[in-house]
Amino acid sequence: MAVLKRRTSGDANCSLRGRATAAPRDFFLVHVTAVGIAREIIRTGQIETRVCKALGANLVYFFALRPAYKLRDADQKNDILDFFPFVFLVSTDNLGPPYHAYPFDTGGALEGAFDEGASPAVYLEDYALEETLQAVNDHILWAFETPANYYDGKLRTEFGKDIPDWDTGPKTFAKIARLASAGSNRPDRRASAIEVAYARHVPLSDVKFAVLPYQFLEDPHGPNTDMIDRLTAAGVSWETYQWRPNRAPADFHSEISRLVRDHLETSDQL
Repeated sequence: MAVLKRRTSGDANCSLRGRATAAPRDFFLVHVTAVGIAREIIRTGQIETRVCKALGANLVYFFALRPAYKLRDADQKNDILDFFPFVFLVSTDNLGPPYHAYPFDTGGALEGAFDEGASPAVYLEDYALEETLQAVNDHILWAFETPANYYDGKLRTEFGKDIPDWDTGPKTFAKIARLASAGSNRPDRRASAIEVAYARHVPLSDVKFAVLPYQFLEDPHGPNTDMIDRLTAAGVSWETYQWRPNRAPADFHSEISRLVRDHLETSDQL
């Protein structure tokens, strides 16, 4: 059983809130899915909510700025394009306040991925950030100082050292967040990626950029004109990575991360 679990009674002790106040700053939300699901998103014209069994709500999940994802069977080789990563970068201009914001991936937390840094006396809800987009900026300033450091998972050098030992929520968050760093034994980028969820569908028109396999759009037997036309009509620009069959989806993470970072830098978000 995972160490980090949900509360069954009592009020949450949301002690990560209000730790810093950052200047307002625009940022993209990143939604990563498999190519097969992305095809349906493009056809229906929206990123639709799905039932979250862990939290008991219909939600659509994003990470702030960072493509910190773990697809199902990500380490298993496959020769079908539908199982490989497709990344949507969504503008927050029309989204409004989120359903929730957390400083890490809640699904990974409840599955025990971050137990090395967790305490059984600090519950998932205790880590909740304020349900605003500004809270995301505030958290980045407090824990990482800059969006670029956040993207790379680099915590402030002194982060956590000024937190009293009795303040267990922030203290354990500091330990969990370090599981995302390159110096961790098993680095997991989800451990410090800010999760932002919405309880409504998000239209494709809010997507501004995508990273996808080149072979999803172009093939020696002919281009995928339907998908190209739909993405173009929605105002989505894109970059591609070179997919190869009989590789694992996780094999392309570094290239995808580089392409997203390049776009964020060009968009002055890092």
